[in-house]
Amino acid sequence: MAAASDRIGQVYGRQFRIDALIGRGAMADVYRALDLSTAAYVALKVLRHHLEDLDPAARQRFMREADVQAVLRHRNIAALLATGVTPADEPYLVAELLRGKSLRGVIKSEGRLDPRRAASYAFQALQGLQAVHEAGVLHRDLKPANIMLEPSGTAIDRIVLIDFGFATFEGSAKLTQQGAIVGSLSYIAPERLRGEEVDHRSDLYSIGIILFEMLMGAPPFSGSDDFELVEQQLDALPPPLDPALPSELETVINRALEKQQDDRYASAAEMANALQHAVLQL
Repeated sequence: MAAASDRIGQVYGRQFRIDALIGRGAMADVYRALDLSTAAYVALKVLRHHLEDLDPAARQRFMREADVQAVLRHRNIAALLATGVTPADEPYLVAELLRGKSLRGVIKSEGRLDPRRAASYAFQALQGLQAVHEAGVLHRDLKPANIMLEPSGTAIDRIVLIDFGFATFEGSAKLTQQGAIVGSLSYIAPERLRGEEVDHRSDLYSIGIILFEMLMGAPPFSGSDDFELVEQQLDALPPPLDPALPSELETVINRALEKQQDDRYASAAEMANALQHAVLQL
């Protein structure tokens, strides 16, 4: 098992030379690496070896993330470039290196975003999400920290969905313990909290939360503890938007945040179309 700093300079798959540690997540370390075949920098993510002893399903979840991203090809989804195993039998995956900021960081530094900008970000996220769902995949952990803003050469950044560590194929076997909730409570749909069957509309609920947060600077539901936050997600109506914002945006959010799946938009494409119509009123 290699320490994070020991990997610098190592070459994996005879192609990717580790250059620097750029991030540490709950499951893996992320490095900048040079693709020796293209001279381009990439992101290389390695599962922490000790997690397999603490959580036997960790390796399966990590490999599922690779399986999920392998079937996704869209400009609003981080591209998977390669997978492999280190000499120490640690699985790794290689993805495009994103150089922008996370939406979480932007909201934290700027507060409320201009409604046109917020709507564009949500629209792009929904376009990527439609491709995710068409591939039979649920993201299950949509939140501002998992949405990147990449410079596009225009006034509006390119949105990129990242971190498919909790993603799953619809109808596939579960890799979490019975009753366990994966994801961030502020963005989780009520049916997931109730332990009910979920589908792609649970991801749409998360996008509704994110759009509200971009417009108002904070998510619609909060609590002094997790129990209170769960109660809000299960039973509370979203607070109204600022009256200065177009009512059409509030209509889109309110439908996305319906407590019952059948009352939400039927697809990411339908929600994107409704959002596009709302933007025409701005």
